[in-house]
Amino acid sequence: MDETDDLPNSPKLKEARHAAAAIIKALKITEAPVTLNDVNNHIKKTVNLTVKGTNELSNNIDGVLKCVGDRVFILYNESKSVSRQRFTVAHEMGHLHMGHVHGNSSIDLGSDNFDEIEANHYAAHLLMPPSLLRKDIKAGLKKVDLLAKKYQVSEEAMWWQIDKAGLLKIL
Repeated sequence: MDETDDLPNSPKLKEARHAAAAIIKALKITEAPVTLNDVNNHIKKTVNLTVKGTNELSNNIDGVLKCVGDRVFILYNESKSVSRQRFTVAHEMGHLHMGHVHGNSSIDLGSDNFDEIEANHYAAHLLMPPSLLRKDIKAGLKKVDLLAKKYQVSEEAMWWQIDKAGLLKIL
């Protein structure tokens, strides 16, 4: 459990974690990688969501979440690596689930903006559910580069999630 979970004026990490876990449970995901098309289809049951890659975003923008009327658009930068695209889409889904609806977003894992922290936390838990990571590590998959490859995320994101999920001790 993160130390900021119960503090006033702190990011809603528990809510972000639970939102991601609810999707993992609803989709009955038991193996990595999490398929974002399945997540998108699940979200589409309640939200008019379109997820689309584009080359029209500037190089320093990974993705955006836009609302136009009752439609929601997640646009991600196709010029980025696949692992970055996946984290970007999951991050923007995190903004959607957490009720953040505004412009460009930052995926800086060291950000101190609460909306960004919550979206990063959501994305990490959606793409790298601690229960699946724990299972894989206990089954002998202990190299971070191989875990990152299996979960289709960057090594940086994998290290971050292993640390935040308290899994360093079993790695």
